Amino acid sequence: MNFIRVILCTLLFAGSLCAQEISPVFFGQNHWLAQGDEGRTGYLHLLWPKVKESGVQLIRIGGNAYNIEPPSLVRWTAMVDSVQAIGAEPLLQVPYTFTAAQATELVKHFNAPGRRSIRYWCIGNEPMLHDKISLEEVHAYLMRIAPALRAADPSIKILISDEAWMRQPAYEALCGGSLDMTGKDAAGRWLIDGFSYHSYPNGEKYDRNDVIATGVQKIRDQTKALVALIEKANLKQGRTGDARLSWALTEVNVTYANPDRDLEGNGMPSFLGGQFLAEIFGIGLEYGALTIAPWCISETDNIKTDFGFLGLPPDFSPRSSYYHTQMMAQHFKGHFMKTASTDSLLKIIGARNEKQISILVLNEDQQGERAFKLSLSLDGSPMQADASLTANLEVRIPSQTSQLYVLNAKGKLLEKITYGLAQNLRNLPPQRERY
Repeated sequence: MNFIRVILCTLLFAGSLCAQEISPVFFGQNHWLAQGDEGRTGYLHLLWPKVKESGVQLIRIGGNAYNIEPPSLVRWTAMVDSVQAIGAEPLLQVPYTFTAAQATELVKHFNAPGRRSIRYWCIGNEPMLHDKISLEEVHAYLMRIAPALRAADPSIKILISDEAWMRQPAYEALCGGSLDMTGKDAAGRWLIDGFSYHSYPNGEKYDRNDVIATGVQKIRDQTKALVALIEKANLKQGRTGDARLSWALTEVNVTYANPDRDLEGNGMPSFLGGQFLAEIFGIGLEYGALTIAPWCISETDNIKTDFGFLGLPPDFSPRSSYYHTQMMAQHFKGHFMKTASTDSLLKIIGARNEKQISILVLNEDQQGERAFKLSLSLDGSPMQADASLTANLEVRIPSQTSQLYVLNAKGKLLEKITYGLAQNLRNLPPQRERY
């Protein structure tokens, strides 16, 4: 019976039958914007205490700027040290222009004896955006750099290929197809360990429904397509156990052109922007992502690119995206827990371990309060969570509000955390009620 279950888990999409374990580096972020990056004003050097308090577990040091003009080794080292100092894991991007020798030296520098090694590595950034580089050229630099990284330290994890969106033909070719990267090198070592992509589902013109429904569905569809390719490649290459390919969303945001800083609006600084991010975390939990890393920590010098989860200087007040990250990072442990809602404006995300059950409820209705019984088993109720308990959770949630319920393993309510537009407008943190 166990053998049959393993086969089913291999064949089916992540999350379909098997409870997905939550990655220890699931809650990610991006190292941006530091002072002087692209000649701009950045404040990252002042923000590390707040970043630590957010609970993020991985920080990608990547993006277009670091890909085109790599930092000096001294500055790169300071970046890595800053990330590791708050207890997070770096995901270090190797520029696509690097030679094999440069890639080797980079790994040897950071993973030298006496240093805390970097486990997670990626190569290049959005190479095919604006048709700058062909797929064949992408494959060529991956085949130049990936084997060098692996030879320098066989224990590291290597992700490719950080496209601007889930380009189906490109990923089909690299993941089990005509330019397959999922096999082994000449020394019998796996070339890579997983695939990553970016997603900014909305452009310059979009509305609230594009954030709540259309944008989230785009990312879900892209994720399912990538996971399907990965499962096929795992079967093709016989990759099982720790050798199974992983996936990550290493840049994500409501839009690639932030419209404003209106907390009641639809951009990333808005309250809704935080609820959007929570939904994307939920997709990542359901499909077993290695990490979901939003763009970014702080980028306040231009409204159009103000994507950070921390606000304007001098206070750098945490935004909705910060507090939604923090609530989930602090309480979502163990395994993804399946949930269901028949209300299109009421989203439910869950996780559980042997000690506690965590359920996040998002009311995205602009006006309507919701009051309902949440069944703690999948019994066909309108609102349900797969906690395998014959009990209900009484929920009353105001409009434009998120509530996190923390229960013990027997379903007793331990804590309720409430964060809504009302708190967001006054720069207040979530309200905690302990029972």
